[in-house]
Amino acid sequence: MFEQDYIMRQIHQIIEVLVKILFNVDNQYLSVNLIKDAETKESADDMLRNIDIGNIHEAENKLFELVENRTMDNLLAGLIFYSYLNEKDDDYLESTGFSRDEVENGIKHLLSEYGLETMADIFFY
Repeated sequence: MFEQDYIMRQIHQIIEVLVKILFNVDNQYLSVNLIKDAETKESADDMLRNIDIGNIHEAENKLFELVENRTMDNLLAGLIFYSYLNEKDDDYLESTGFSRDEVENGIKHLLSEYGLETMADIFFY
């Protein structure tokens, strides 16, 4: 359990730094309201609702369809997605067939979609 709490805190801190560097936003204000594009905001809201009802894999698939456009709003939506998902406890993730490692891998994948592999390498050693 301690190890999972450590990983959860680490993921939180990584997202916090990324959002600060890329968007100049403090993580405490991280919400879909920061997304400027209305369609992206609506998609992000839908993905977060899917997380809440246990459709995490479906929501993540929608995320990666969204980021195919590679806009900054879509990147922000992805970071919000993983931040929100990371707040779920391990029992919830496990009950939906997801894991904390998959959250970490998802962030890596998201960053690689934007050519930010170096940032992923810095944070996920």
